[in-house]
Amino acid sequence: MIIPKPLIQEVIRINEKEPSRYYKVRLDRSERTQPFSDEFINRIRARLDSEWISTYPEPEPVYEKCAAFLGQPRGRLMFNSGSDQSIKSIFETYIGPGDKVLLHRPGYAMFPVYTKMFGAEAIYQDFDSDLNFDYEGYIGRINNNVRMAVLENPNGFIGVAPPEDLLREFVRACERNGVICVVDEAYFFFHDITAADMLDIHENLIVVRTFSKAMGLAGLRAGYLLSRTQNIDSIYKVKPMHELNGLAILVMDELLDHTEEILSFTKETRKCLQYLKDRFAAMGIETSRSVANFLAARLGTQFSGEQMSLNLRDKGILLRRPFREEHLRQWTRIGTAPVEKLDLILDMSKELIRQKIK
Repeated sequence: MIIPKPLIQEVIRINEKEPSRYYKVRLDRSERTQPFSDEFINRIRARLDSEWISTYPEPEPVYEKCAAFLGQPRGRLMFNSGSDQSIKSIFETYIGPGDKVLLHRPGYAMFPVYTKMFGAEAIYQDFDSDLNFDYEGYIGRINNNVRMAVLENPNGFIGVAPPEDLLREFVRACERNGVICVVDEAYFFFHDITAADMLDIHENLIVVRTFSKAMGLAGLRAGYLLSRTQNIDSIYKVKPMHELNGLAILVMDELLDHTEEILSFTKETRKCLQYLKDRFAAMGIETSRSVANFLAARLGTQFSGEQMSLNLRDKGILLRRPFREEHLRQWTRIGTAPVEKLDLILDMSKELIRQKIK
């Protein structure tokens, strides 16, 4: 056995092997569950030929198109293979042993993984058992002893977004203290309040986004960073030779030409999210104030979320287990889907409540 370097030995990664998730009702990872239109898929098929497979990727045209779509200068944009690669590139560029990184829990799993991998120290603040978060207290922990502070807008497990005034104060506090400010906006377009409109006045701000959520391209692994041109130039130094593959470029290009695919999905998702909230409320089940394409439901006050997940799996419906954190074990994250799929979840909830009453 080849012994890895000490920092890697300290990293713990859970290898959760699971059966195929294709052609299931996927409510476990906040993916797009509404099919793309046949017209969109047929346009991709018509363009896909041997050249796209055998030629090294050429991303520049889609850089220009995406920058125009976002209303940002081309120099502020950098693609990567998903949010995880974007986040890793920030750590590779700026974070070293002994640095302190301010994080919230729950949060995207790769932030603590990269913190440990690069020898930094994580400073955590938790959501409480009612899914409240002390944003003012979090901002108050930003000082010149912290190298980087991270805020998800909205949170990727609970779906709640910071109030706009506190989002902006978070960015300003980082700037005042010389702290790298990372705002993770994986669910942008579901939630349209963004820190990216502060890039003109703040030098330390980096916004992380993905094509996996509202854009619906989880299988193609595409994400991007937005920051000042000087920061992008620094992060560019650690990028892989090819930041996107050819198929991702082709589909991204087609999607940016047909943004109605994004708009129709986000509009439908908001309706489905409200439907899920309303139906759970009628059953007496509390839900988070999510603005994303999922919510957290307090199933544990009525029945076992773990049992529900197991029961649904037998029916081809994939649902996450309840949160691992002890004080959050009553809560389960549930993705949105077309209403007829959500009714399967809701009917199972009613049945489990009836069984408990008996």
